[in-house]
This record gives sequence, C-alpha cells and structure tokens, in this order.
Amino acid sequence: MIKHRKFIRNKFGVSIMYDAVLFVVMVSLSGVILIPAMHSNIVIESSVETHREHVVDDALNTFLVSRLDNFSYKVCGDIIDDIAGRIGIDNSSNGLYGKITNWLLAREQNHKTYSTLIAENLGCQLRLPISILNENRFNFLTGDFDRKLKNETIIFFDKYLGDKYNYNLTAIWHPIKGVNFGGEIFIGQSPPDINCHVASSYIMMPYSPVINIGSLHIEFTRYWINNTLFGNIFGKIVFIENLSKIISDYVNLIPPFDNYYNSTLAIKENVSNLVDGFFIDGIKNENNITIFPGIVNITVTYWFEKLKNAISNFTENTVNSFMGESFGSVDKVFSDLNNVIGNPIANGITEKINQTIKNILQTNFGSLFDAFELLETCIKQNISIILKNFIGPYIDIFIDFVFNFVENYFSQPISFLINNIKEQLSIWLLDRISINKAKVTLSIWEARS
Repeated sequence: MIKHRKFIRNKFGVSIMYDAVLFVVMVSLSGVILIPAMHSNIVIESSVETHREHVVDDALNTFLVSRLDNFSYKVCGDIIDDIAGRIGIDNSSNGLYGKITNWLLAREQNHKTYSTLIAENLGCQLRLPISILNENRFNFLTGDFDRKLKNETIIFFDKYLGDKYNYNLTAIWHPIKGVNFGGEIFIGQSPPDINCHVASSYIMMPYSPVINIGSLHIEFTRYWINNTLFGNIFGKIVFIENLSKIISDYVNLIPPFDNYYNSTLAIKENVSNLVDGFFIDGIKNENNITIFPGIVNITVTYWFEKLKNAISNFTENTVNSFMGESFGSVDKVFSDLNNVIGNPIANGITEKINQTIKNILQTNFGSLFDAFELLETCIKQNISIILKNFIGPYIDIFIDFVFNFVENYFSQPISFLINNIKEQLSIWLLDRISINKAKVTLSIWEARS
C-alpha cells in the first residue's frame, strides 16, 4: 500500500527536485557551449581519418582472404609469345594461337586466395641484389604469372575502393632481412608522403620451417639451433669453441684475452665468421663437414639446381620432360607452320637464358652450366657484401650484450655464461631471417578533393 505524503513540507524532496532541475540546466548550457566545438574542422577531420583507417584495414583483410574462382597463367608465356611473334605466328591472345597455348600450357590456380597466390609468386621470383636494365627478377619462366596476378589485383581494388581512393599494394619477402633478394610485388601508384593511410599484414610463405637437404635435417627454431646445431650433435663448431675459450680466458684473466680490447676483437671475428656461415657459406664442424648449408644455399642454390636440371640442355626431349608432351606438340606445330628447321621454342628459350645471364655477368662464358655457376658465385658475393655492410652494427650490439652479460654474471660458472650466450646467439640469428612469412602492405589516399 502506497503511503501518501505531503511534499510541500518535505524539505528533502524539494532539495532533490532543485538538484535535478540544476543538473538539466547545466547539461543544456554545456550542450550550447560544446555544439560549435563538435562541428569544428578538427573533429570532422578526426572522424574522417578514423573512417579511412577502417577502410584500409577492411580492404586489405578482405583482399587477402578473397578467393579467385578462375585464375591461370602460362609457364614461359611471355617468352613463347615473343618467340612465336618473331617466327611469324599471330600471337594475339584472342586468336587460335592464344586458345591453343592457353589450353596446353596454362597452369590453373583456381579457388585459391589472393594471399596464397601472392606467396607463390613471391617464392618463385628469385629477385637478386643485382639490377640489370632496372630489373632484378631472374626467374623469367613465370612473367605471365606476374601480369595475371597484377591484373586481377587491380580489378579487385577498383571494384572495392571505387574511384574515391588511389592505392598501392606492396608485398615483400626477403629471407634475410635487409638484403634485397627474394620476391617483391608493387601494384598501383606510388603513395604520397602525407594524407596516406596504411594497413599491413603477414602471410605465410610456402616454405616449411622444417626441411631436409640430403642427410641434413634442419629446423628453423631456437631450440634446434641452440641444442642441435650449437649443441655438438653434428660435431663441434670451431667458431663456437673459440667463443667459449675467449670468454673463459677473459673471466679467468688468461692472456692474451685477459683484457677487453683483445677479447672484443677475437669475439667479433668469430661471431662474424659464424654469421657468414649461417647466412652465406654454410657452417662446418671440426672435421670440415657441412652441418648447416646456409640460408643462401638453402634458397638460391636449391632454386638454381631446379632451374639447371630443367633448362641447362633445352632440347626437344627436355622440353617434353619439363613441361609435358603438350609443350613439344605446340613446338612441333610451330615448326610445321613456318617450315623452321630445328626447335624454335627450345632454341628461343636457350637464347633468352644465355642473353639474360650474359647481361648480368657482363662477360662471355662457356657452357650454360658454367654460366649458372658463375651467376651463383656472383649472387653470393653481392649478398655477402650487402650483408656485411648491413649486419655489422648488429654484430657490434650483440658483442656489447655479451660483455655486459659476462660482467653482470661474472661469478657464475663458465658453462652458465656460455650456454646463455649461445641461446641469445640463436635468438639473434633467427631474428635476422624471415623464410616462412612475407609482409603485405596496402596504402590508400583520397583521389579527389
């Protein structure tokens, strides 16, 4: 039952009413004061900036997970088109030639996401730290893959963003961070320095962190490097043994490593040799047996071996075995149509390979096999020079860490110091590589005022 009160004598109720009225008045006054500020240029611009950040994030995420139901490219497509044109065949993509080559040579990549296609394209490019005629992409067998992927990407973003935004999509895979070899994709205009909104994401490359090369089982993990490679499972590594001795002599004040200067020079020399082995030349044990082939050997040399096996002696038989009987059939059709003696496609591809390598090496060579050997050596030398210039300061920082760690834990057993330094070295080396992932960046900016 509700109890009735006379509020005219209830001072507490009157006080609450006054407070409520005052609150409403204050809110109204605040609104009057703040309304102009809410419509200021700063607030509007902030709202627009936030909107564009959402646009670029959503656009990149949607692009990477979207699937292409129909996508294909021709292996050696650009080379074959050029050769066909030179021997008098109509190489129009809409003609009979285009239909035949698409039917016989096209590699279908249907129902794959853009992220997968980008990863596959990056992984097969073999871009080198050597630029020839403003081009450093050595794999000329998949040029048609580049064009088709670029065209499909442009179609996607033109539909998604419309004509309101310009854009640039960049995808980069560098197995050794800071060294320009691997794969790169640049689609769209160059982004401006200001008023540009950027979103980035990482995609997985089609390379496993666990690989087998001959009898060697390699894992790109901190545990494997620290406990297997540096743990004497494959035999002692001279540079690691030297590092342990230098630190031990430094702690125990044994000449010539009883002072900071001599110890620093000796540690830097051994760490530099170990880094060169890890990235370039491979790491050997005390018996001069390679126990880790090196990042460049794992990537570049392996890729060249595949290429050499496929095209070093490009006869009709090797064309058939590499590309299938259909490739040889098309080649035979070309010969019959034009009364050309020999194998025009095989000869044209061999000529293309020879000219490309000659441009890179700037020298004549004997056999194609010798050319590949020279090119591999040239690539490794260039990568080694770039790596030393780039990674030198990082080595100095790591050596500073070593001595700071030794000074802080001077009283600990030598084994404790060595094990912790080796663990930090494995972490440091892994942080310098990116074999199994690539970075994709989308930039957008307003196309019109």
